[in-house]
Amino acid sequence: MDVYHKVLTRLFIDSGGKDSVKMDMAEILKQEGFYPSIEQITAHMIGESWITATDTRHVVKITHWGTAEAKKTLSNAPDNSRELEKDSKRLISAAKEFVVMMEEFAGEPTKPRLTLIEKRCSELGELVSRVRANMD
Repeated sequence: MDVYHKVLTRLFIDSGGKDSVKMDMAEILKQEGFYPSIEQITAHMIGESWITATDTRHVVKITHWGTAEAKKTLSNAPDNSRELEKDSKRLISAAKEFVVMMEEFAGEPTKPRLTLIEKRCSELGELVSRVRANMD
Protein backbone atom coordinates (compact mmCIF):
# COMPACT_ATOMS: atom_id res chain seq x y z
CA MET A 1 0.00 0.00 0.00
CA ASP A 2 1.45 3.35 -0.98
CA VAL A 3 1.62 6.39 1.29
CA TYR A 4 -1.45 8.03 -0.21
CA HIS A 5 -3.64 4.99 0.28
CA LYS A 6 -2.31 4.44 3.78
CA VAL A 7 -3.22 8.02 4.73
CA LEU A 8 -6.55 7.75 2.92
CA THR A 9 -7.55 4.60 4.79
CA ARG A 10 -6.53 6.27 8.05
CA LEU A 11 -8.74 9.27 7.20
CA PHE A 12 -11.57 6.92 6.28
CA ILE A 13 -11.33 5.00 9.54
CA ASP A 14 -10.97 8.13 11.68
CA SER A 15 -13.95 9.82 10.02
CA GLY A 16 -16.11 6.73 9.96
CA GLY A 17 -16.44 7.33 6.22
CA LYS A 18 -18.46 10.50 6.78
CA ASP A 19 -17.68 13.42 4.51
CA SER A 20 -18.82 15.95 7.10
CA VAL A 21 -16.06 15.19 9.60
CA LYS A 22 -13.11 17.59 9.68
CA MET A 23 -9.74 15.97 10.33
CA ASP A 24 -6.35 17.44 11.14
CA MET A 25 -4.09 16.19 8.36
CA ALA A 26 -0.98 17.47 10.16
CA GLU A 27 -1.70 15.39 13.25
CA ILE A 28 -2.50 12.27 11.22
CA LEU A 29 0.68 12.61 9.15
CA LYS A 30 2.75 13.14 12.31
CA GLN A 31 1.36 9.91 13.75
CA GLU A 32 1.95 8.03 10.50
CA GLY A 33 5.48 9.46 10.13
CA PHE A 34 4.88 11.37 6.89
CA TYR A 35 4.66 14.93 8.22
CA PRO A 36 7.65 16.30 6.24
CA SER A 37 5.69 15.56 3.03
CA ILE A 38 2.41 17.10 4.19
CA GLU A 39 2.11 19.60 1.32
CA GLN A 40 2.84 17.04 -1.38
CA ILE A 41 0.57 14.35 0.12
CA THR A 42 -2.30 16.79 0.65
CA ALA A 43 -1.96 18.21 -2.88
CA HIS A 44 -1.94 14.73 -4.42
CA MET A 45 -4.99 13.61 -2.46
CA ILE A 46 -6.89 16.79 -3.34
CA GLY A 47 -5.86 16.28 -6.98
CA GLU A 48 -7.33 12.77 -6.86
CA SER A 49 -10.53 14.26 -5.34
CA TRP A 50 -10.19 12.00 -2.31
CA ILE A 51 -10.21 14.92 0.14
CA THR A 52 -11.22 18.56 0.20
CA ALA A 53 -9.54 21.41 2.03
CA THR A 54 -11.37 23.51 4.62
CA ASP A 55 -10.90 27.09 5.77
CA THR A 56 -8.41 25.94 8.41
CA ARG A 57 -4.88 25.09 7.26
CA HIS A 58 -4.19 21.33 7.11
CA VAL A 59 -7.76 20.44 8.11
CA VAL A 60 -9.49 18.29 5.49
CA LYS A 61 -12.63 16.29 4.83
CA ILE A 62 -12.82 12.99 2.99
CA THR A 63 -15.00 12.97 -0.13
CA HIS A 64 -17.33 10.25 -1.35
CA TRP A 65 -14.67 9.37 -3.95
CA GLY A 66 -12.12 9.10 -1.14
CA THR A 67 -14.49 6.87 0.82
CA ALA A 68 -14.98 4.61 -2.22
CA GLU A 69 -11.22 4.40 -2.84
CA ALA A 70 -10.51 3.65 0.84
CA LYS A 71 -13.11 0.86 0.86
CA LYS A 72 -11.59 -0.57 -2.32
CA THR A 73 -8.11 -0.39 -0.81
CA LEU A 74 -9.18 -2.02 2.45
CA SER A 75 -10.98 -4.82 0.64
CA ASN A 76 -7.83 -5.59 -1.37
CA ALA A 77 -5.51 -5.47 1.64
CA PRO A 78 -3.59 -8.70 2.16
CA ASP A 79 -4.79 -10.93 4.95
CA ASN A 80 -1.89 -10.67 7.39
CA SER A 81 -3.54 -13.06 9.83
CA ARG A 82 -3.16 -15.93 7.36
CA GLU A 83 0.50 -15.11 6.71
CA LEU A 84 1.06 -14.72 10.45
CA GLU A 85 -0.39 -18.16 11.06
CA LYS A 86 1.81 -19.77 8.36
CA ASP A 87 4.98 -18.07 9.59
CA SER A 88 4.18 -18.96 13.20
CA LYS A 89 3.86 -22.63 12.25
CA ARG A 90 7.15 -22.47 10.34
CA LEU A 91 8.76 -20.89 13.41
CA ILE A 92 7.46 -23.68 15.67
CA SER A 93 8.74 -26.35 13.28
CA ALA A 94 12.14 -24.69 12.97
CA ALA A 95 12.40 -24.31 16.75
CA LYS A 96 11.68 -28.03 17.25
CA GLU A 97 14.38 -28.92 14.74
CA PHE A 98 16.72 -26.56 16.56
CA VAL A 99 16.12 -28.36 19.86
CA VAL A 100 16.94 -31.72 18.22
CA MET A 101 20.12 -30.23 16.74
CA MET A 102 21.13 -28.92 20.18
CA GLU A 103 20.57 -32.33 21.78
CA GLU A 104 22.71 -33.96 19.10
CA PHE A 105 25.39 -31.34 19.64
CA ALA A 106 25.33 -31.92 23.41
CA GLY A 107 25.83 -35.65 22.80
CA GLU A 108 28.69 -35.16 20.38
CA PRO A 109 29.99 -31.57 20.05
CA THR A 110 31.64 -31.02 16.66
CA LYS A 111 32.41 -27.94 14.59
CA PRO A 112 30.15 -28.97 11.68
CA ARG A 113 27.22 -29.40 14.08
CA LEU A 114 27.94 -26.02 15.65
CA THR A 115 27.99 -24.46 12.18
CA LEU A 116 24.54 -25.98 11.48
CA ILE A 117 23.27 -24.62 14.80
CA GLU A 118 24.53 -21.14 13.94
CA LYS A 119 22.82 -21.35 10.56
CA ARG A 120 19.56 -22.46 12.20
CA CYS A 121 19.78 -19.56 14.68
CA SER A 122 20.02 -17.16 11.77
CA GLU A 123 16.99 -18.79 10.10
CA LEU A 124 15.02 -18.55 13.35
CA GLY A 125 15.86 -14.84 13.56
CA GLU A 126 14.58 -14.31 10.01
CA LEU A 127 11.36 -16.15 10.81
CA VAL A 128 10.83 -14.05 13.94
CA SER A 129 11.32 -10.92 11.81
CA ARG A 130 8.69 -12.14 9.33
CA VAL A 131 6.24 -12.83 12.15
CA ARG A 132 6.83 -9.35 13.54
CA ALA A 133 6.33 -7.77 10.09
CA ASN A 134 2.97 -9.54 9.73
CA MET A 135 1.86 -8.24 13.12
CA ASP A 136 2.30 -4.58 12.04
